Amino acid sequence: MLDSQKEFASYLKKMQTLLEGQEFAFDKTLLPKVMETELVVPVIGAFSAGKSSLLNALIGQEVLPVGIAPETELATELRYSSEPYLLAIKPDGAQERLPVDALSSINRRSSEFSHLRLYLDSDALKSIAPLVLVDMPGFGSSLENHNKAIAYYLPRGVHFVVLTSIEDGNITQSMLRKLDELKTYNTDFTFLLSKCNLRAADQVEDVQAYIDDQLGVYFGEQHRSIALGNRGGEELTRALTALQPDALFSRLFIDVLKDQNFDVLAQINLALSMLKKDKAESEQAARSLDQALANLLEQRRDVESDLKERYSGKMLDRCLRGLDAALNDSLEELTTLGTGRNPGALSNALSDIIRTSLGSTIKSEVQDISTSMVDRIAGNLSATNSQMAVLDINGNWSEELSHKVKFSLERTTEMLSDWSQRLSNRSDDDKGGGAMLYRSLSTVLAVTTTVVNPIIELVIIFLPEIIKMFSGGGNEREKFRQKLTGEVFPNIKAELRGKIPAIIDEQLNAMLKKIGDGFEEQINKQKHVVDTIAQENQLRETEIGEKSAALEGLAQAVKAAANDHLYK
Repeated sequence: MLDSQKEFASYLKKMQTLLEGQEFAFDKTLLPKVMETELVVPVIGAFSAGKSSLLNALIGQEVLPVGIAPETELATELRYSSEPYLLAIKPDGAQERLPVDALSSINRRSSEFSHLRLYLDSDALKSIAPLVLVDMPGFGSSLENHNKAIAYYLPRGVHFVVLTSIEDGNITQSMLRKLDELKTYNTDFTFLLSKCNLRAADQVEDVQAYIDDQLGVYFGEQHRSIALGNRGGEELTRALTALQPDALFSRLFIDVLKDQNFDVLAQINLALSMLKKDKAESEQAARSLDQALANLLEQRRDVESDLKERYSGKMLDRCLRGLDAALNDSLEELTTLGTGRNPGALSNALSDIIRTSLGSTIKSEVQDISTSMVDRIAGNLSATNSQMAVLDINGNWSEELSHKVKFSLERTTEMLSDWSQRLSNRSDDDKGGGAMLYRSLSTVLAVTTTVVNPIIELVIIFLPEIIKMFSGGGNEREKFRQKLTGEVFPNIKAELRGKIPAIIDEQLNAMLKKIGDGFEEQINKQKHVVDTIAQENQLRETEIGEKSAALEGLAQAVKAAANDHLYK
């Protein structure tokens, strides 16, 4: 177990002990999440980049299939076990246990499964835990399997290992799109250059310098490539060690834990304040909070009533304008793929462009819309600010609520667990381990994911139909270019214009509900404390003094727990 994992678990156990029997809200689900979380590190690259060969070198066994054609059709998680076996995970969470040698033939059944888990008796895999490497389908794999893997692991990966062959000579346009997607999901990456032993040292140096320039221009000077030679497994191990798993794990939870601590302290301070109030003041506080809840319900209805007119339509228009620009920016690349008699490569490129463009635009739009929704609700709740003076809350009451809700949307609280772990029909083979694949997502990124993924599933269906009419040769480049701009691009946008609105509306309604629930949760926490203390105010004065002293001591203990475990 990582040091940060132990530290956070100790803190949460201490907090549960301190708050046992108290009236204050605290998220008890965080402890099992901290105890069970693993860190997912997908390995991505073109099918010829040598991903599987590199991972075989790390494992010390020739177990992952390699070849001149795409061999990895299903994302394969690599895990340590003293007993080697293969688990094939179905979309509904059901699992099929197979011998390891079934890996070489499982591609023939790839449509049945979502991903694989390969358990191997490997010291290398044991040593890098809780990092879980994932051998991802190469860019040359089938459109369906490629998108299935990207959709599942892109929001879950805490860090990506990106592999490009030195033979490519640069970072291709396709790879740049993949890296841009990682930026959308606030995920960093390590960039490796494979097959460097096949080139002279001066050639490797020249290519690496050019690629480092590309990385610097697009992603910042801190990104540099790592050249891999004959000892690729050892070099990959060093690169993984440099990721500092403790720091990665800490970033998953530290903001959530600090916010929980602030929230508990706020509840304790409110209780201390209410102990000093007389009966009339306590009743006024309870009435004011009841009125705030009624106002909140009304404001949610107001925002919901004009959701489509005010938000959905504009979001759709901006998505399609952004996509149009992205498609035209990639026109020459798409023309080259189309005239190369490779419809699969063209479909993959179009799918990547659509996903990358929509992901970036939707993230930006959802961020703006969520802020607008919060501000509208908080602005209308401000009418009750004067009534909340009795709560002795520092600052403007509605602004305080707004700040907490916005923080809850921005912080990493949306935990995406592995689907097979979430479903009740999970097999006994995997129940014993208790491991969970978590990547915490802000609400903005969670909504982005739940909008983009179903759209890409639709794209997989209609895209082959749109492009199947083309069979141009190398001498028909201009004709193909015109077909792209005159037929393919408009048809893609027409299909999306008909299918996106329902998905956007559904997710914006879900986001509005989360925002409304966030306000309601904050108000109800205050109301619970007020109601509880009002009942206790019937106690004798000496008992109230004892209660105040106990709460002050509890507040100091909560602060001390945070200082001991979260602020080192």
